[in-house]
Amino acid sequence: MKISNQTSALTPTHDDSGTIASVDVQHLIEQIDELQPGKQRQKTAQFQKLYPAIERALGRDVPQKTVVAQLAIMGLPVSMGGFRSLLEAERKQRIERGDCVFCEHCGSVLPASIDTSGAKGMSTLASLVPKNPAQREMGD
Repeated sequence: MKISNQTSALTPTHDDSGTIASVDVQHLIEQIDELQPGKQRQKTAQFQKLYPAIERALGRDVPQKTVVAQLAIMGLPVSMGGFRSLLEAERKQRIERGDCVFCEHCGSVLPASIDTSGAKGMSTLASLVPKNPAQREMGD
């Protein structure tokens, strides 16, 4: 957060009627407009912008720790717990808004981006993987 340390800017002048002079009001507005959110809010905003790409990567079975490592390289360092927390919160918010992420290749809805708890007959990525290790290897 950037705060100006100019005392004249913090002490607005008043005109004869006791109201703040319009020049000072404009200066105060400019100072408020220059304020930036805290680091956590900035991190959340960046994550929200990257969320569709993150969801697509996870849909391609990219490990979460690989995504976390790439985010750090891109200037968005998060722990695994922080990543999972941001991911869960963003999924929940998007589900509430009905906002889904689509596969960039086939255009289908990625299961992790929809509310599967109430969707009857919808497959999830996890439900498509055979539970039996032998079946997984054979592709049955």
